[in-house]
Amino acid sequence: MSLSRHQRFPSFLFQPFSLLLVLVCSLIFVVSSVAAEEEEVSDPLEGINRGIFWFNDKFDRYLLEPVADGYDYITPNFVQDGISNFFSNLRYPSLLLSDLIQLKFDQVATHTGRFLLNSTVGLGGLIDVASDVGLEDHDEDFGTALGYHGVPSGPYLVLPILGPSNVRDGLGRLVDNLIDPLAWVAFSTASNEDAEYITLGATSLKVVNTRAKLDEAIEAARDASVDYYLFTQSAYYQYRDALIHDKASSEEDPFADDEAFDEEMENADVSELSDARSQYAFHQDAQVEVGWYLTDTY
Repeated sequence: MSLSRHQRFPSFLFQPFSLLLVLVCSLIFVVSSVAAEEEEVSDPLEGINRGIFWFNDKFDRYLLEPVADGYDYITPNFVQDGISNFFSNLRYPSLLLSDLIQLKFDQVATHTGRFLLNSTVGLGGLIDVASDVGLEDHDEDFGTALGYHGVPSGPYLVLPILGPSNVRDGLGRLVDNLIDPLAWVAFSTASNEDAEYITLGATSLKVVNTRAKLDEAIEAARDASVDYYLFTQSAYYQYRDALIHDKASSEEDPFADDEAFDEEMENADVSELSDARSQYAFHQDAQVEVGWYLTDTY
């Protein structure tokens, strides 16, 4: 006997979702009266985190990086850009939910306009037409929405394969995954087994595509940092803090108004950078890109 689409869709995506949203909304209500401030990084599980980080780094160096390098070699840049645009377009439900929770109605309009324009004129999101007409993207997710309302981050966590996180962002990631449109479409139109293969394949493509585009930034981060674990932790928290408090990257860059060395930075080897200004800029550029990669890839 064939199953209906609703029956084929895994029940674990339905049953806890409403309860989870009720709990999260209650949590936001409790802490919304507390002003959000920058938090000190809490890392009580550093020993365990470092062990998982070591595994993740080896996984990246010896499996993900070679695969990404091969992918980058055979895949034209315009194809990589199209894939990035496609997955970025699918983040609309997460962006919309985050915008609504933060009462950012201007971003609701912008993200809705981007989704409609890119999904139609942009051929299903492969072409970012919206940016060309002034509808700029704003990176948001459920974790940043919680942070916006003062929900504390909780202890720092390094998750196997998934990388840096914390209790708050881990909860946010769970909600974002539950409203992922690709998973909903896959499980609604295919058998559970086929849908799992579809979502796994799509996630793998997204990760490899993103890793290929940021290979130089990640290598720069490894070369420039004395302690790569602390660098990654700092990159993650600085990027998340900037998203939560709507900071521009230039707000904390003492050399933001100095453009004389921009061209030099694009092709510089960190070992050749002697002055503090250049070292800082190189370090910050790597942190921003690594922070984005760690936050948005998986």
